[in-house]
Amino acid sequence: MDTRVDAASGAAGVLRRDSPVSVYQQLADALTERIGELDPGARLPTEEELMEKYAISRTTVRKAIQMLADKGLLVRRQGKGTFVMSQRPVPTLNRLAPFMESFTAAGIKTVKSLLEYRWIEKDSTVPPKLRSEDNLVLMVRRAYLSEGWPYALAEIFIPSQIGRHISRADVERNSIYQVIQDRAHIPLVRAEITVTMQQPPDHVAGMLDVHGFPMVPRLERTTLGASGDVLECTVTYFHPKGFEIRADVATDASSSYA
Repeated sequence: MDTRVDAASGAAGVLRRDSPVSVYQQLADALTERIGELDPGARLPTEEELMEKYAISRTTVRKAIQMLADKGLLVRRQGKGTFVMSQRPVPTLNRLAPFMESFTAAGIKTVKSLLEYRWIEKDSTVPPKLRSEDNLVLMVRRAYLSEGWPYALAEIFIPSQIGRHISRADVERNSIYQVIQDRAHIPLVRAEITVTMQQPPDHVAGMLDVHGFPMVPRLERTTLGASGDVLECTVTYFHPKGFEIRADVATDASSSYA
């Protein structure tokens, strides 16, 4: 039995039971064609619609969708459906720039949500590079979402000597870089960035819906002033399916490579 994809679906082809290619692989191939015709963020048909259209089981549909999700082509949002993956934010590593700029550059319409603004005592959760005069640190926690899907969770730590100049309204409106320059009047000179894969803390796993991932990308950025003092430290956790990192690297003209 051949199940043809009708013209309304936008994908051409058949699913053949007598083919050496598995049915779920054929469905994945057909959906890949369909994905190429859709805009990022577009919603795919439901599992039930695909089951009826192709006369196949739910298991087959789920295997095909999972295959494309693993490739980063689709993202499944619990209770909402399956969507074409939007372009990924690409954090800038070769110059200082606000985090939101990476979303804008990727053409991603993103909502920045302030989750927490509070003072904490410096403890093991605070990056060790950060020094505070009175052991107090301002912690700002933000979520970045696109069409309701969480891309990243950022935790910003600011020493008290700078944080006391910063209000909740400041961080709701502007990037932390803009706030530090406008409120504390301190120039930003350079940043040290480290990218690792780590097990997400429980609150991060819940926010990003990554309970099925043992590790997630973690980017730690420490911004320094002219005298080398730490102005802020931001720890950002990314959803593994929405993260990409690039850097422009020049060769050393004085070196010889054989």
